[in-house]
Amino acid sequence: MSTMLYKRIDYKLENLMLDIESGKLGLPDLQRPFVWQNAKVRELFDSMMKGYPIGYLMLWDAPEGEGNDKQIGIGMHSHEAPKQLIIDGQQRLTSLFSVMSGKKVLDSRFQERPISIAFNPLQRKFEVTNASHHKSAEWIAEISEVYQNANNSFSYIGNYIQKLEDARKKDSLELTSEEKQTVATNIQDLLQLKDYMIPTLSITDQADEEDVADIFVRVNSGGKSLNENDFILTLISVHDEEERRRIEKFCKDATIPVAGGSSYNQLFTPKPSHIIRVVMAYGFKRARLHYAYLLLRGKNMDTGIFELDLRDAKFQELEKRLDEVLNLNNWHEFINCVISAGYLSSSLIAAENALVYTYVMYLIGKYDFKVNAVTLRKTIARWFYMTSVSSYYTVSYETQVQSDLNNLKSLQGAEAFQNYLYTKIDAVFTNDYFDITLPAGFATSAAISPAWNAYCAAQNVLDMKAMFSTMPVRGLFSPGAGGTKSAVEKHHLFPKAYLSRIGIDDDRDRNQIANFAFIEWKDNISISDDAPNKYWPKVTSGIESVALRQMLQDNALPQDWASMSYSDFLEARQKLMASIVRRGYEKLSGI
Repeated sequence: MSTMLYKRIDYKLENLMLDIESGKLGLPDLQRPFVWQNAKVRELFDSMMKGYPIGYLMLWDAPEGEGNDKQIGIGMHSHEAPKQLIIDGQQRLTSLFSVMSGKKVLDSRFQERPISIAFNPLQRKFEVTNASHHKSAEWIAEISEVYQNANNSFSYIGNYIQKLEDARKKDSLELTSEEKQTVATNIQDLLQLKDYMIPTLSITDQADEEDVADIFVRVNSGGKSLNENDFILTLISVHDEEERRRIEKFCKDATIPVAGGSSYNQLFTPKPSHIIRVVMAYGFKRARLHYAYLLLRGKNMDTGIFELDLRDAKFQELEKRLDEVLNLNNWHEFINCVISAGYLSSSLIAAENALVYTYVMYLIGKYDFKVNAVTLRKTIARWFYMTSVSSYYTVSYETQVQSDLNNLKSLQGAEAFQNYLYTKIDAVFTNDYFDITLPAGFATSAAISPAWNAYCAAQNVLDMKAMFSTMPVRGLFSPGAGGTKSAVEKHHLFPKAYLSRIGIDDDRDRNQIANFAFIEWKDNISISDDAPNKYWPKVTSGIESVALRQMLQDNALPQDWASMSYSDFLEARQKLMASIVRRGYEKLSGI
């Protein structure tokens, strides 16, 4: 029989908390940052209070040499290095430790923040803490204070009951003896959560990093979807921790505005999972991360055998490709490609996959096909424009990306690369697409709309101006731009109140994106809730006919729009908005 690499142990929560506090139990870099929302932490405490299971933990008896930079929480620890590492269950333990100790954690944006959970002892109810909980005598706004007063629990409960009783008296109400007993019982039950038993798989120190990574993958693959991003990050961590740190630093730097020398930009804050997708698609030509993971494990796809030499070769390739992916010149040149396509702000990015996989195309064009910089910028701008408006990378995106990667393998030379992308674009941007498909895409009230974003991007490319303004639409999307009542805002052309008066009450109808335009309302201009045929002649009375025609054209408005019925107006404007998107692409193409 083979040697067992694990043993089953049930840990009392209090002991786990003490081990984390001392640094005996630490966090390896093969886990993602703390990403749970506070509402999920509330549910965790609620489940424990009701006696429900909260899942198992997986710990690893740390080999010698693991550093103390793998510990949970912000602050010093008594152990110089952890004796055990948390392999699975980090989110739960981090939540419990932070709430019970009142200590801050690093979140997914690498910022320190507390996790605050409130408790109502009368109702035996948890909530995410807000200002009202701090004002209410019935709520314990931070349950960490209960655990911090565990050694004086009777005094703490007495003080809480007295505070609640005084608050009741102010309202001429009485705190009954039954309520006092309920409060005492529920606070004691909250304290006794420290005795909650958590089932744990403890991996022995006989297991090496590869074993740990494989166990993590195999255990987590049963009964739920695999998250290959995490698995690949796991492999990178255990094989070459420095590469993982490079990825995380790149992502962290993208959250901090600094002048030059940083990944920060106005469009996109990448996550480690985004970088993994880029390097796997660009470096390994694999869109399906499951296969990329197997390659990094050293699996020979022909024989099915895992080979150590092959694994080492793949990690050498990973390091090289990661250099190119994280190169700041490449990164910012790509961002400039997207900006030149009119997508000037993160608010215009409907799907992050379009950015991720267009960056892959940029890198392939630059390194695999040696396309010159000027030509590559124009090509990538056109590609991003198409993929964004058509949601090219939204449905079955891994299949779509893999198809493109496979097709590119057989091509040679810069011109072949460009022609492939242009052929794909032309297959999408047909006359029927702009005349039928795209207008239908404007028939929505969705808050996030690729069609609306493309319309705004096209206005930026065409340098069009907002209504009643000398300001180009692009000025709205500059970093730091924000609207006020005296500036440019997005407004209903058919006012909502007017539409209600004529029987159109559903916001899905009133908030159609074709009913919006960027308008600069000056102090003496107000449409109130009037019908368009009443307010439009007033607000345009001082505008010359040539300027008025240009304003209508720039904002996709029919000449006689104000006298149209609402349904006819929407249909006509949807077609005009689609025509502006088409003109934007034609300008990018030099047509």
